[in-house]
Amino acid sequence: MRTLFRFFYRHHMLFLFLVLEGTAFVMLIRNHYIQRITAGNFFGYVTGIMDEGINKWRRYLNLIEINHQLVKENYELRKRLPESRYSDDLTYYTSYDSLRQVWYGYLPASVINISVNKQYNYITLDKGRQQRVEIGMPVIGSDGIVGIVDNVSEHFSTVLPIINRNFRLSVKFGKNDFYGSLQWNGKSYRYAELNEIPLHVPVAIGDTLVVTSYSSSFPEGAPVGTVSKFFKKDGNFYTIEVLLFTDYRKLYRVSLIRNYLQSEQDMLEQKKNQDDQ
Repeated sequence: MRTLFRFFYRHHMLFLFLVLEGTAFVMLIRNHYIQRITAGNFFGYVTGIMDEGINKWRRYLNLIEINHQLVKENYELRKRLPESRYSDDLTYYTSYDSLRQVWYGYLPASVINISVNKQYNYITLDKGRQQRVEIGMPVIGSDGIVGIVDNVSEHFSTVLPIINRNFRLSVKFGKNDFYGSLQWNGKSYRYAELNEIPLHVPVAIGDTLVVTSYSSSFPEGAPVGTVSKFFKKDGNFYTIEVLLFTDYRKLYRVSLIRNYLQSEQDMLEQKKNQDDQ
């Protein structure tokens, strides 16, 4: 308290000047019409700028809630996609969904940790065993596929992304269905390599690549990326550079995909393998 008194005593002349100056300014505005109008316009301008700044800040704070709402809407829309359903009837339906059942389900999740500069990158999500997340579940973002769950705890899960040297996926050209193996060469988080495409396959820069039906995890047709460059390898095959749709540095919201028929497919294929042995 003594320090505060000393501060006011040391600067009392300055405070007195400010009080007198403020009083004179108020008297000037009250007693002169032109100055009163000018001051009113100035304060209105300043108030408008402050209100605009406050409104921008409020809109910014509301972006998180808006983002959650958009993710929820996106989740509901994904469930209605034709490729997320299957028909248990012998008749093929093109207009009616009354006999179609849910094949894939989508669980929204947030990225809470990610690496992009390592050879074996990983992603951590805020969903785990409590939300019925399982190892092997595919993960997709708003732009394209992200990776596959490789470990799960009670509340979290880690994802093996495309930008990991251990990642492999069967992808195909959207225009002609020729397929090959996608993997990462460890150079850039924006690019991967597509191999096993023979030279007779027509390839062009900008061609779209999607997931094949041979992937038991991702829905067929899930977007992967586009051809950015290609060249011959070993005289018989192309090496194709793929610009990934997913920008991992901007990745925040994703969806975990549950294949409700996965166990049925696994049991059938396991039985087939046992019969062949």
